[in-house]
Amino acid sequence: MTDLPDALREAAATLGRRLGESEFVQAYREAQARLEADPEVLALDRRFQTLYQYLLALQQAGEELPQDEVNEFLALRRQMSDHPLVAAREFALRQLKGYFADVALELGVQLGVDFTALAGAA
Repeated sequence: MTDLPDALREAAATLGRRLGESEFVQAYREAQARLEADPEVLALDRRFQTLYQYLLALQQAGEELPQDEVNEFLALRRQMSDHPLVAAREFALRQLKGYFADVALELGVQLGVDFTALAGAA
């Protein structure tokens, strides 16, 4: 990794701290903590994420998706979308993503860099 000037390193650390202290990050962390405090919802969320990753890997490998697991995934997705703790976390996540997009845009304007284009090129 390239050595960065101390001023740039300090600015990046300050930005990271301030982002972490923002109301949007805090709201997301709180929503996630409430979800994790409920063992039933946490187990449901973990099963959903695990099954999603499994089915995605099968699909990307060009393999046929087992219908029983697709049905389970759809049932889990319905359960997830109906649960208030999950809905609260997803709302907080959408708000957080919007905030980060605004920050990236402002940084880009200030620095003259199109971070969206850079991210798309990666």
